[in-house]
Amino acid sequence: MTRPPTARPERVQALRRRLGKVQIPIALGMTVVWMLLFDGFRLREETLGLLVLGFGVSVLIMVVFPLPPVSEGFRFHPWQFVRLLVYFFWQMVLSSFQVTWQTFTPGPVLSSVIAVRLRTDSELMLVCTSIALSVIPGSVVVEVGQPEHVLYIHHLGTHDEAGTERARRDTWRLEERIVRALGTRVDIAKLEAAETVGTESV
Repeated sequence: MTRPPTARPERVQALRRRLGKVQIPIALGMTVVWMLLFDGFRLREETLGLLVLGFGVSVLIMVVFPLPPVSEGFRFHPWQFVRLLVYFFWQMVLSSFQVTWQTFTPGPVLSSVIAVRLRTDSELMLVCTSIALSVIPGSVVVEVGQPEHVLYIHHLGTHDEAGTERARRDTWRLEERIVRALGTRVDIAKLEAAETVGTESV
């Protein structure tokens, strides 16, 4: 049984439509996570290959599983982005030591799931904050509450009220760095308004 001659052009058009839905900022964010997972930022022979492979895998995931469009967009602020990178890598180093200390300390490793309401309603900022939190050792986002923009985070060392409050503050600091580095003027204005009136609690 022969296929109709229009079958191949229709498949090509469908593939082009899916490729057109690839969102480059999100693909780049997924590539950064890929590089972090495989220690790709350490200069070595396979670094470039890891970068290309990570971007290709990110595009493939978005082609096979199309994401809803992020309409808000983002703005790149170079100085704030540098501050974000410094803060992010410092948190990774600090959290690694904390996780190691808790692992080798006698007794059970205490943890809990905390809820943190973000202060902006940007879907892109929500995605970026969730990815960054999941990369930092000792924390992982287990659920996202919509439309309230509440992150439910499994966090080590939050067995008491002081630890829970400290984890919330760390999440808001990370959100602030991300919004100031990649957010639009509207996102930054909402962040500053929330900080002024103190509406960051859940």
